[in-house]
Amino acid sequence: MISYRTYNNYLKKRFGKNVLKIPLHAGFTCPNIDGTRSRGGCIYCDNVAFSPVAASTEPVLEQLKKGMKRASHRFELFIGYFQSFSNTYAPVEKLKQIYEPVISYPGIVGIAIGTRPDCFSDEIYNYLSEVNQRTYFTVEIGLQTVHNSTLRFINRHHSYEESVQAIEELSRRNIETVVHVMLGLPGESRAMMLETANKIARLPVQGVKVHQLMIIKGTVLERNLYAKGKIKVFSLEEYAELFGEFLTRLRPDQILHRILADSRPESGLVAPMWSADKRRSLQFIQNYLKQNKISQGQNFSIK
Repeated sequence: MISYRTYNNYLKKRFGKNVLKIPLHAGFTCPNIDGTRSRGGCIYCDNVAFSPVAASTEPVLEQLKKGMKRASHRFELFIGYFQSFSNTYAPVEKLKQIYEPVISYPGIVGIAIGTRPDCFSDEIYNYLSEVNQRTYFTVEIGLQTVHNSTLRFINRHHSYEESVQAIEELSRRNIETVVHVMLGLPGESRAMMLETANKIARLPVQGVKVHQLMIIKGTVLERNLYAKGKIKVFSLEEYAELFGEFLTRLRPDQILHRILADSRPESGLVAPMWSADKRRSLQFIQNYLKQNKISQGQNFSIK
């Protein structure tokens, strides 16, 4: 038995059937890329390596139709997942033009949008609140860490406090919020990573996506740090052990949307190579949790 709350089980319980998220690329960019805050993005950034759909030039509905068709033998219900880049980084009218056709498409039970905490306005919050009243809706915030020193080093150009503000604004509107966290960021100690878990457990977030730092060829992280031997990545054993402790500190009701990331050498993956075998790595982590009697929230404290 899996010792944490999985997103797949949550969706099945909510909708009565298995539900599949279809990744979509809507042509957004990011204030950390276009010069508004910085250029070049985060030091590990390569959207195509993390989500191949980021390379798509097809209209959003064509991406959606193809994704649904590929999975139609296994799924009847789908969520449109605006995954690549910052999907609230546009005026409300543009967001409506992109989101609304997906929301109303047959077989779609909801949408999920990934974004940064600095890509909101009052008008956007109000529109998202209205969307939330019409369909199943989640917002995924790229928090990554609670430590501003790390955020500066990895060139995020937003603060932890900005993430908290966005999360609280979404919570006030009863919008289901998910935070992305990366374990193994340069300069972070074990204690720092576990502090991130402790603080997430006290935020009004319903879901958590956790994954390991991956080195992608051509990124600043790969060229300036990994290739020069300045950073290391986790072995699968090290990651399983750290993730296990991280998991115990989360709130028992928070839903784990992901516990590891994956990519492939042909997409630029340099390290760790266990990231290319998602099924085996996932099974290893789940076996580790079971063997060591580790379960979500067992070390959570409200204090």
